[in-house]
Amino acid sequence: MKTANSFAYQSPQFAVLSDSQIRDIHSAALEVLRRTGVRFQHAGALDMLKKAGAFISDGDLVRFPSRLVEEALASAPGRVIMCDREGRPAMFLEGSQAYFGTGSDCLYLLDPETGKLRPFVEADLPQAYALCDALPNIHFTMSIGIPSDVDAALTYDVQMAHMLESTIKPIVFVTNDRHSCQRAIDMAAAVAGGYEALRQQQHILLYSEPSSPLQQSGTAVDKLLMMADYGLPVVHSPGPQMGAVVPITLAGGLVLALAEILSSLVVHQLQRPGAPFVFGAGVHHMDMSSMQICYASPEFQLTKAAVAELGRWYGLPTWGYAGCSDAKVLDEQAAVEATLSVIMAKLSGGNLIHDVGYMESGLTTSYEMIVLTDELVAMTDNLIKGIEVNDRTLMVDEIDKVGPGGSYLKSKTTRDHYREFWFPTLLDRGRRQKWLDEGGMSLNQRLNARVKKILAEHHPKPLDPEKKQAIQAILSKASE
Repeated sequence: MKTANSFAYQSPQFAVLSDSQIRDIHSAALEVLRRTGVRFQHAGALDMLKKAGAFISDGDLVRFPSRLVEEALASAPGRVIMCDREGRPAMFLEGSQAYFGTGSDCLYLLDPETGKLRPFVEADLPQAYALCDALPNIHFTMSIGIPSDVDAALTYDVQMAHMLESTIKPIVFVTNDRHSCQRAIDMAAAVAGGYEALRQQQHILLYSEPSSPLQQSGTAVDKLLMMADYGLPVVHSPGPQMGAVVPITLAGGLVLALAEILSSLVVHQLQRPGAPFVFGAGVHHMDMSSMQICYASPEFQLTKAAVAELGRWYGLPTWGYAGCSDAKVLDEQAAVEATLSVIMAKLSGGNLIHDVGYMESGLTTSYEMIVLTDELVAMTDNLIKGIEVNDRTLMVDEIDKVGPGGSYLKSKTTRDHYREFWFPTLLDRGRRQKWLDEGGMSLNQRLNARVKKILAEHHPKPLDPEKKQAIQAILSKASE
């Protein structure tokens, strides 16, 4: 019996939007840009946009002819390769390949030693980044927490220094202005071996945001243009709440967010055509009963999937969310919401998936949640790969050989194939007595034990002393 092997795998398929719906959302965003416009609070961007053919009125209101958007989309690269600290390719941001990493700037930490909620301090940062460094399915590191014991003016400098020193993995960073953005680039260049080497390696990516609805602050545009100048990747991602700063409907929220993304892309590509840009938005909604932003609602899962589909339709790398929960502790709610978000992220095919470890609507980080998500990503990898169908797996000869009433336990094919199944490291499948003999621990207890073991035993590859000294010199100069 012969089968066609060219389509041996068929991954599970998932789509939120039809092609006609995508076109309708795109057309609506173009109409918003043409008719309503976006305010740019940045003189340089306004001058550049006017020269390119945009219409400026009321001081800083920019209306965009469709041509500018089409030209920007045509010039932005469809593929971004991010390297690790040593310049080795680590993430290929294209197609539907998904990579997972943490979020940024939580105020609080669920302390793994006490289980209590407390403010982040600087000493937590290298531990948090080392934890990410150790986990095989956490592919990049973001800043995670705001240290309460550091001068607020130096928060982002301190985060960047610790990330560069405490993990070899790619970094997504945040800054509060163009000066701290410049220092972050300077630190990364010192590690990479210069600015040209950094541009080739693209070890770092900046996260920044427009100011919904339909505003681009001078500070955000400064950073956006700086990353374009250096040829380094950036995601300029709206994070609006439906019913608050964007329309209450899912489609309306997507339209407004898309208009903001496209306006960002236009000025970014005018500054440097071909500079790498990642397409993303977090179109949340406000829970009107609690007045809180929702990270785990089914509506947010749908808008995340829609953003990934829109980005692929434009041919751009995409930004997404997973491994986050609105729960306050790592309980059953947190596990359910984390699982749903990871499955949705994999099925929808976003590329750069952040906010792993977020709890309490983005206020708190849980190390146990980061470790749980690492396990969930591995599990979902095996879900998304689908079922292999070919001569090797159909087993017609094997079925004939064993025959009716036979057993496959002693079969060589069973021995050859059983390791292709996924074996969890934290989820327990054993019998009750074995579980009791090993301590009878809940999943939360096993997660906490894994966190403590990694923090005690994992030591990230140290940074070259000369490079570390260069980072500290930049940090010292910033403090002066």
